[in-house]
Amino acid sequence: MTHGSGNTQPSYDLDLPTRLVTWTSVQWLCLVCGGAEEIAPEEEAPTPPICPSCHQLAVAEALVTLSAVRR
Repeated sequence: MTHGSGNTQPSYDLDLPTRLVTWTSVQWLCLVCGGAEEIAPEEEAPTPPICPSCHQLAVAEALVTLSAVRR
């Protein structure tokens, strides 16, 4: 059997449901803690996907490190 042979059916012959799916929220996972965050479908997850709590912790740790280097 070769690719594109005559036994394939167009999608309209497969009796697929025609209803639309409406998403109320979208989940993404934080790369640091693995926690799930929800956002509206029209929003985008941050890049890199890090939750606000982990982001604040990383900034605080960076400030502590920088203050130790300055001494």
